[in-house]
Amino acid sequence: MSSSAYGAFAHTYMTHVSAAVTRMLESEGAAAAALMRKTVAEGSPVRGFGNGGSSAIVRAVLARLRDSHAGLDVNEAMVSLAALAYTAQREGYRTVFSRVLADEIDSVGLVLVASVSGRSENIVETVGLCHRHGVPVLAAVGGRGDQLGPVDGMVWPTGATDQQVSEDAMLTALTLTAAASTEPEHVPLSHRLEEYLHALASLDTRCLGQWIGAATRAVTDAIRHRSAIYVLCPDGGPLALAGEHFAHNLHWDAPLGVEGVRPPVVMSDPSLADMSAIYNDHPDPAHGVRYQLHSASAGDVVFLLAYDSHGRTNRQAVDAALQVGAQVFLLHRDGPDLHEAGRRSQRLPPVDDFGLSCLVQSIAHMVCRTTRAALAMGSASVAGAGPSPLDLMAQDLAPRRELSAPIPAVALEGRP
Repeated sequence: MSSSAYGAFAHTYMTHVSAAVTRMLESEGAAAAALMRKTVAEGSPVRGFGNGGSSAIVRAVLARLRDSHAGLDVNEAMVSLAALAYTAQREGYRTVFSRVLADEIDSVGLVLVASVSGRSENIVETVGLCHRHGVPVLAAVGGRGDQLGPVDGMVWPTGATDQQVSEDAMLTALTLTAAASTEPEHVPLSHRLEEYLHALASLDTRCLGQWIGAATRAVTDAIRHRSAIYVLCPDGGPLALAGEHFAHNLHWDAPLGVEGVRPPVVMSDPSLADMSAIYNDHPDPAHGVRYQLHSASAGDVVFLLAYDSHGRTNRQAVDAALQVGAQVFLLHRDGPDLHEAGRRSQRLPPVDDFGLSCLVQSIAHMVCRTTRAALAMGSASVAGAGPSPLDLMAQDLAPRRELSAPIPAVALEGRP
């Protein structure tokens, strides 16, 4: 598949995302901002929940709310992995969120949930708990939004039946709305939407297509040859949550249902135990990513997500990866491109840190989709043939979830 075809796909995909974001904000954005603003004014805690990539989306939005409102009580970590696994193993996953929420339900002012299908049992259970206690819910869902039962608050549908477009629309619309939830409103939501659309318009999808094409070939080869794939964001912040989502897409979604393809080896940012030990034992903030990349080998693929590529930690990460012969793919807003890697650098428009994470999530979804298509085609993709941009738009997993249909979603292979 040619770089121009990847560029055309990038343009088509981002057009769908921008249309969904515009539709969400113009229809219900003011109501969502008012709901957030009321909760903040009352000084009430905000809680958020989601599964899979939606968990990263929810945590990014909670972080945006806290950034806009110092001291706001949010569950920015959602729930600890240890507690989640412990409850799921002993009592089932359906109640894992509602049990956490039940202990403080009478003091919570707003519950934010994100679910493309709108049918995840633990989300339905949580929404039901809120309804019984009269707690407002802001539920971002895919499709028409008629999947959930009654809520106090609002259901905010994306209007899209494409899973990944819906996720990108959710993150962007919720992030922009959270930023506009201040009182008084420093920058109107309509202006924030205009800025976002302007940023998308300035994105060079031709160059992005070259980057996606090179990344797709590298990831596909890594999966086939069992090389490692690293998705790293040593800068942290909302971009690290987009990186977590990216790693999840590559490990779970890219090979899902492709016959003969094993799940790839994907390495992402260190655990809390590792990271706290690194910062405690080594004053150099670049030590952690250098140490992690000491495990890399020639042929491995490293995705580096950065606010500023010229930052010392990011420069040392690039050097460590190149020294072992790994392929580096950089996404950044500020700083110079990678001269060593040529087309493997992609500069993104000058948006704030949270807006940058929205753009990176969309690019990650595109790489996931193109990789899945390349894996499914096998030798044909190596020979240069490939699906058209419209074929790639049809590669989404949403049909398996049957958004807004009256029957239960079809289970994905190997997943509950």
